[in-house]
Amino acid sequence: MPLLKVDGITCGYGDAEILSNVSMEIGNAEIVSIIGPNGAGKSTLMKAVFGLLHPWRGTISFNGQDISRFEPYEIVRTGMCYVPQVDNVFTWLTVEENLEIGAYTLTGASLQERKDTVFELFPRLAERRRQRAGKMSGGERQMVAMGSALMLDPSLLLLDEPSAGLAPKMVEHIFDRIRTINRTGLAIMMVEQNAKQSLQMAHRGYVLASGENRVEGTGQELLNDPDVARLYLGG
Repeated sequence: MPLLKVDGITCGYGDAEILSNVSMEIGNAEIVSIIGPNGAGKSTLMKAVFGLLHPWRGTISFNGQDISRFEPYEIVRTGMCYVPQVDNVFTWLTVEENLEIGAYTLTGASLQERKDTVFELFPRLAERRRQRAGKMSGGERQMVAMGSALMLDPSLLLLDEPSAGLAPKMVEHIFDRIRTINRTGLAIMMVEQNAKQSLQMAHRGYVLASGENRVEGTGQELLNDPDVARLYLGG
């Protein structure tokens, strides 16, 4: 049974249909990359999975439970966390305070244990634990956002454009951290404009275009597909 199963969902905003009969799956401890041109519906798919939009048709199941009508706070309790592309940290709070907000249901030893785990994954955050997030670089803020999402020890992490706006060196560092997080057994669904790099690290991938499934396969299969390369990878 897949960890996450999106089965033929159609949804959008107001009367505007963005996704049409889209399906996908994520298995335990998989990295699955969603790629496609701007306006393809990638971020809309992620919002639907996290309950920020509800499908008009079709279903979304997580750990065998239908979560199609769940609200985000209910979905978090099932073991899924989401890192949006923008406005993903509390800029006026310190790194440590951001992490503690991410662990709003934890106290005492459990809270400290999760903070220690996050600081082990992101040593730079440990060094800057008392620094305000708003004074950090874009890449460091992305680490804070990811660390905060990991505080509740989810089984699925949703990442919306984790490399957006980052310098190339920091992009490499963020992707390296994503690989490290995945090696702990955490499944990751990633929407990413940096298609080549995301497919290189993905176990499987899906190509969306005009709100519909176009191609799916392993990351390597999509990288080697000449049509995918020509239309979506720039060569």
